[in-house]
Amino acid sequence: MADRAPLVRTGVLLPLFLLIVTTVYLAAAFDIRTQFSGDGEMSPRSMPILIAMLMYVALAIVFVGEFRKPTPDGPLRNLLRPLLVIVATGGYIFLFRPIGYSLATLAFTSALFLIFRFQTSKPHLFALYALGVTAVFYGLFAGIFGVRLPTLTQGFF
Repeated sequence: MADRAPLVRTGVLLPLFLLIVTTVYLAAAFDIRTQFSGDGEMSPRSMPILIAMLMYVALAIVFVGEFRKPTPDGPLRNLLRPLLVIVATGGYIFLFRPIGYSLATLAFTSALFLIFRFQTSKPHLFALYALGVTAVFYGLFAGIFGVRLPTLTQGFF
């Protein structure tokens, strides 16, 4: 079964799904309006558009790499990690506003680290990296771009 059609193998299905989601995300980003920034200035829709463009580049790299390699028929459990990432991302989106940026991002980063088994044998490094990723993105969004991120108290009061 190693000669399946290239679009049906597991290494292409998830990036194809992400391509569709990114396109919907980009279309929604163009609907964001602001009354304070002019043409060419940073606005609330600048970051989503930038993220979508970066995602398109990353997906292009994945597709090129995937179509260049042979088409092995991998087992169904190869889909487990992508499915877990989708579930973790859905949980992050669902929890982002109620529990705030810090806790939601820390939980999401930790979940991704567990899914990909990153530093799981060294809990101190695991915690340090998860906190570091959360802090870096907080600094990027809140500090540099001035985005108001939800806090834990905003979700309850």
